[in-house]
Amino acid sequence: MVISQLLQALIPLGFRRKKSQGVSGFLAVEGALETRFGSVPCDVLIDRELRSFPTIILQQPVPELLLPIAPHVGPDGVLCYVAGGTVVFDIYRPVSQTLAALKRAAVVLDQIMAKERVKDLEEEFFAFWRGNYCYTDIEKTESGEVAALCLDKGLGFVFTDDPARAELKFAHRTGRVEAFLGLSAKITTKTSPRPLISAWPPKNVGELLDWQSELDPSCRRKILSRIVKAYRAGNRAVVVIIDAPKMQYGFLVSDLQQYRRASKTDQRTPIFEAPIELMQVVRMDDRYIVERSIPGRTTLAGQRIVLIGCGTIGGYLAELLVKAGAGTSGGELHLIDNQSLVPGNIGRHRLGVNRLELNKAQGLAAELRIGMPSVDIRVLAEDAFSAKFSDADLIIDATGEQGLGDWLAGQQANGALSKGGELVPVLHVWIEGSGVAVRALLKQHQSMGCYRCLCDYESEQQFLSVIGGVRPLLAGGGCEGQYVAYPVSVSVQAAALGLDAALAWVGAIAWPALSTRVISQEHDLATRDVTILPRPGCPACGS
Repeated sequence: MVISQLLQALIPLGFRRKKSQGVSGFLAVEGALETRFGSVPCDVLIDRELRSFPTIILQQPVPELLLPIAPHVGPDGVLCYVAGGTVVFDIYRPVSQTLAALKRAAVVLDQIMAKERVKDLEEEFFAFWRGNYCYTDIEKTESGEVAALCLDKGLGFVFTDDPARAELKFAHRTGRVEAFLGLSAKITTKTSPRPLISAWPPKNVGELLDWQSELDPSCRRKILSRIVKAYRAGNRAVVVIIDAPKMQYGFLVSDLQQYRRASKTDQRTPIFEAPIELMQVVRMDDRYIVERSIPGRTTLAGQRIVLIGCGTIGGYLAELLVKAGAGTSGGELHLIDNQSLVPGNIGRHRLGVNRLELNKAQGLAAELRIGMPSVDIRVLAEDAFSAKFSDADLIIDATGEQGLGDWLAGQQANGALSKGGELVPVLHVWIEGSGVAVRALLKQHQSMGCYRCLCDYESEQQFLSVIGGVRPLLAGGGCEGQYVAYPVSVSVQAAALGLDAALAWVGAIAWPALSTRVISQEHDLATRDVTILPRPGCPACGS
């Protein structure tokens, strides 16, 4: 019924049902989009379930104004007229939504043909840079040679500045890896790429260099130098990876030795006719993986972070820290825990039965290296009181043990936890009662109250997490021993709060020292996020 109404509504716009309905699940109609430059014939594929915007495909041949390339028009003629995720298709008004989509498409196409959206080509660069896929795992930011790894089982190539690290990342997908040196290079540019309107894509070295000369003459010189070097070394081919802002792209120059000088007196380098093949780059470097989710923000990369406690909070927190860059780009993540994983832990722990009876820090390190093989994790399967923290940038206490928290507060106050004359920040993360709330306390200046200050304040009914305070409910008993019961979701939320506090610290973002998140709907927040002052007479920080 709705489909017939839609077809009737499309007639005034000049669209009719196509005789040939070749795509399953879609209603195919044909018509034209009206622009200042005339009518542009197109096919429209409409989801028969009427749950999404229609797909618009310009009929071939497309207008001359759209050649050789145009923003928002794919090589197959598909017109992108709305950015994915920015507008929601109203399933309760499918007819009016479809009509509005066609009108919007006509406006966008008109702007494209009027050359009003040329700048958008920069954002759509990869829609026109089509080629074979390759991977890159390059941490160094400067230009230089990189190794080419040929993955077994026909999985392609990886270009890297650390073959051992790259092999670890692809060990789960491939068998034997063969390395080739001197055949590839990475060149850095500060200019984002964009296609040329006049001739695209480049088909040989000369056309590619002409394109780069308009983008970044310095990058052009580096590319030319690298290709000439490969030619003079007798190489038949060379791969160049361009590291541009927010993206990487590459190309293969082949048949280098096919173009020889006409005579010994000819000093020209005959490389400009050498053909190139475009390569689409899939980045696998740690910097990209970490920064992609939080662009523009400071990550934990390069920091020396000590995490004490790899239990129900620390296990999840360690994984979140790694996702935020801990242990990458020269940084280190130290895991400290002297306990082993027992069956009773598994119900709310990051680790599972495959790490049963192993030390928690060692088991956690092994698990994290599976997902991030290049991460630098150091394990100390000992009591935290015997550990050395002098070189740490940040210490995180995820044990929830008041005795350790008090001790760390005292160590920080007496100068044992200092670096370059400054306090080493100490972040405590814990769960209140039986999962009623989660809290974090970060002390990084003498003017702030410490963990022991807070404990004493709470004994005086100050700075409580929830109104009335918390009363832990113990479970278990007998030979098993008693423990505080709460679901694993509470552990994850405590870990998330800890990561937020750590990212605020590393990014120098204003963040109250004491933060609280109430989990239980039966309780009300007692203390908003606040920075507490040292408590007079505190035995730990000596105020």
